[in-house]
Amino acid sequence: MPTLSNEDLQAISLFGQMTGAHATDFLQSEDTVFFVVDKGEIGRAIGKQGANIERLRKAFGKPVELAETADSLDAFLRGIFLPAQIKDIKLMEKNGKKTVNVTVEGKDKGLAIGRGGARIKKARLLAKRQYDVEDVKIS
Repeated sequence: MPTLSNEDLQAISLFGQMTGAHATDFLQSEDTVFFVVDKGEIGRAIGKQGANIERLRKAFGKPVELAETADSLDAFLRGIFLPAQIKDIKLMEKNGKKTVNVTVEGKDKGLAIGRGGARIKKARLLAKRQYDVEDVKIS
C-alpha cells in the first residue's frame, strides 16, 4: 500500500465527496491529477456524461485521469496505458528486483510514453507503489 501525504489524503477525500467513488491512490504533476479508484467504480467516478471529471478538473485546476485497481499487475498496467494497444506485458525478476517490459503497437509507442514521458513516469511510480516493481519499460 502506498504511503500518502496529508495533501494526498485530502485530495482523495475531496474526490470521494465529489464523486461518491473510493480512490486508493493519488498522484499530482504539474499538468494533471491522477486517481486510482476501486475496481468497478470508474463509472461512478466519471459521472453521467463526465460531470464528475469536469467538477474535479475545476476543483484541481488541471485535467483529471483515472485508472482502476486490478487483480493483477498486467490488468493494472493495461488500464494505466489506455488507450494505447498493449501487445504483451512481461514481468522479470532479477536479484529480487522486479522489472516489467510493456510491448505496445508501434503506432502507440508515443501514446504509451506520453508527452515528456509523463505516462511512463506515472506507470513507474504507480507500479512501484501498488506492486513493488522497480521499473517499467516500453518496447
